[in-house]
Amino acid sequence: MLSLLLATALPLSSAAFGLNPLFGNPSAACSNLTSTFGLGKVAVSELDLRYLNSRHSYWNTKLDSHAPSCVVYPANAQDVSVILKAIRGTDSRFAIKAAGHNTNDLFSSVDDGVLIDLSHMTGKLYDESTTLATYEPGSSWGELYDYYLQYGRTVVGGRIHDVGTGLALGGGMSYLSPQYGMACDGFRELEVVLPSGDIVTASGTQNPDLFFGLRGGGGNAFGVVTKYTVQSRPIGNLYAGNLLYVSDHHEAILNATRDFILYNTDPKAAVLMNFNVLTTPDLGLGLDQACVMFLVYDGEDPGDAYENFTAIPHIMNTLGPKTYPQVANLLIPGLAVISRADNVFRIGVHRADDDSYKTAFDRFYQWSQDHKGDYTYIHMDYNPVPKSLTDASKAQGGNAMEMPDGPWFWAEYTITTPPLISDAKYDEIQASFRDLVDGTPNAEGLPFFLNEAHKDQNALRTFSSYARLQQIKQRYDPDGFFANRTGGWSFA
Repeated sequence: MLSLLLATALPLSSAAFGLNPLFGNPSAACSNLTSTFGLGKVAVSELDLRYLNSRHSYWNTKLDSHAPSCVVYPANAQDVSVILKAIRGTDSRFAIKAAGHNTNDLFSSVDDGVLIDLSHMTGKLYDESTTLATYEPGSSWGELYDYYLQYGRTVVGGRIHDVGTGLALGGGMSYLSPQYGMACDGFRELEVVLPSGDIVTASGTQNPDLFFGLRGGGGNAFGVVTKYTVQSRPIGNLYAGNLLYVSDHHEAILNATRDFILYNTDPKAAVLMNFNVLTTPDLGLGLDQACVMFLVYDGEDPGDAYENFTAIPHIMNTLGPKTYPQVANLLIPGLAVISRADNVFRIGVHRADDDSYKTAFDRFYQWSQDHKGDYTYIHMDYNPVPKSLTDASKAQGGNAMEMPDGPWFWAEYTITTPPLISDAKYDEIQASFRDLVDGTPNAEGLPFFLNEAHKDQNALRTFSSYARLQQIKQRYDPDGFFANRTGGWSFA
């Protein structure tokens, strides 16, 4: 009730809610949507509690600065269709938000436009006869894991419970991926609202080209996915946890990670290396660094899969039996919320059968030592892509990345910049960080990972399917409505 009173009493300023000649007329779009849906589904006041939550819940807090003209909360595909038609009719800018974990500016945020917040679309079902799971885009992965566990099943999705389902459209790496492929490989049918407002089904038999593009080709590119039907997977107790290393053990950790990427043959075993450097001085003792290994085995006995990691001196070991929802909360429950800051992702891709695994790390580490004070912390993750993963992907029809055979790995770089720095200083730091990543040679013929790529990296161009994706984009967004009015990966 309070939010509705505020919405009625305190409209947005004319600057935020008025005519913008560059982006059409968002005030007209918001007015039309309010007339259609009422204030129960539309927030037009900056003091509406729903508006505040939608605007200030991005993992990259710099995106919180964007002020949408209104926020609309659809309940189903029909609502989304009406919303897109209203936006098209007023030529307004807009954005589509699930959980807001992507760090790229304007991918899921908007200034002077309509923010479509999918968080109210949380329906989920399980069909025991087919073992297919169906869910809407508004739930987090943790909520989905909790729901499907009652059936002894799960879905392949994000590794952190707070992250939203939009991750799957960019590929989606899971601790179960070595067995079952990327999250997008599990898609069986998608309900999609096209830029025209038409509601269609995308599957292997209906609009198969659209289905192909949505399997790892990115969100906001071809339409709004309003329902996912995916292949669920059996799940029981797992053996999982973290090893925490401090001081300088990075060479041993790198070698153990490289050996795992190259030689592990058990698809039930997954690892993620997360190497962190704080802005505090090193003092020659390695006190500015900590490495967290995430080790997850889909079963109760991993054998010797992790002995190379446990043999390295560590100060914490939380390995033990866990449920899958507990796996999504490894290390610190709610860490994704705690870590909200000025976060930016970048991506690299490498093979492990040469020295690139070490070259990439050495360049990252040297930059961290040369730029003390330019960050709060930075980290580098190694995401193994084993052959079992690429085989599982191909067995399900493949995806938009057309992933070459493993093993190889993605290197993800994250920088968290200090608060209250000037725009000029922020731009200077980001340019230097960009040069670090761009100057690190990548493996030829391997795709970037959209989920962790910066928008200036032209990640789609690393896909062998890029020309095909451009054609699909042209077919489903022929007048460039999505391309010109919302953020997302560019097919230009």
